[in-house]
Amino acid sequence: MKFVIPSYQRPYIFRDYTLKFLSKHGVSVNDIYVFVREDDPYADYYLKSCNIIKCNVKGIGKTHNFITETFDEGEFIVEIDDDLEELYDNERNPVTDFLSIVNDMKERMLEKNISYGGTYQVVNPMFMSQCNHYTNDLRYMLGCVRFRFIRKDIILETNYAEDFEGCILHYLRDGAILKNNFIAPKTKNYQNGGCCSDGRNIETEKADKEFLANKYPDYCKLFERKNGHFDLRLKHRKSSKNQ
Repeated sequence: MKFVIPSYQRPYIFRDYTLKFLSKHGVSVNDIYVFVREDDPYADYYLKSCNIIKCNVKGIGKTHNFITETFDEGEFIVEIDDDLEELYDNERNPVTDFLSIVNDMKERMLEKNISYGGTYQVVNPMFMSQCNHYTNDLRYMLGCVRFRFIRKDIILETNYAEDFEGCILHYLRDGAILKNNFIAPKTKNYQNGGCCSDGRNIETEKADKEFLANKYPDYCKLFERKNGHFDLRLKHRKSSKNQ
């Protein structure tokens, strides 16, 4: 099993957060693959004990495409952001056995022929507990922790709405995605480095989300939040796979 972390200008955040989390849960450094940009000025600061893969693509969406190209069709990977602090359950307790969650998600995905899985988007026990533990319809899943079988036919076109796009494309492909509503990550979102140092801002996010809203009007809708940021609401519709 491979644990894949795309990272940009965050070697110490990766070391102090995601790597620490994985080590705590018994994940061997031999199973950790860190994707860094060749032009990242901190590229050589990443820990040598992990598998470091340098790539020459810009943008997190294109990086996920590069990850898809790197691994074999049908291979199971766990993709994790480089600033994951902790994973919590629906009672706000840190998970004690991350690997059992990974194996459970993998088995459920295999059973239902699902290629893509994820978690609840924010640690909010009240909202989390109102959901079924697992759902298969089209719902947003935060891109911080994602479980997927490599599908070469899935190619992302956006960089700053790629988490929404991944949900939509995999749902259209398989007729289902697997969301574990009883776990959610805590992260250091919007820190220096990462997408914020690679072109992510209000306007680029809006452009990518407008693109998806125009391309998939039956599955998502653009709206403006009170803070001026634009976002998407996913709309569940049966895909051709489950009609």
